[in-house]
Amino acid sequence: MKAVAIAGPEDVLAASRYEDRADMLLFDAKPPRRADALPGGNGLAFDWRLIADRRWRLPWMLSGGLTAELLPEAARISGANAVDVSSGVERRPGDKDPDKIHEFLKVARSL
Repeated sequence: MKAVAIAGPEDVLAASRYEDRADMLLFDAKPPRRADALPGGNGLAFDWRLIADRRWRLPWMLSGGLTAELLPEAARISGANAVDVSSGVERRPGDKDPDKIHEFLKVARSL
């Protein structure tokens, strides 16, 4: 799986070069340019319209700032049928909340 950091249209175009090199793509928000920023798991979303209506030769997943509340809109706009969640189900960094996980899965199953 190749994680592709998305901030603008140029990042989406660059993702196509991995279609012959990966088994799956994961679209995540490009991390901010800060010393404490992680390569992922920053709880940030990107503009899902950037990947809307795109056809990829590989399966792909949506990631980046997803929560139970945002998931329906994110899936509708992006067309995602697979998602990755981390910070969106945490109480604080690294501390997963079972209730948030339960709610996220409930919403995901309803889509």
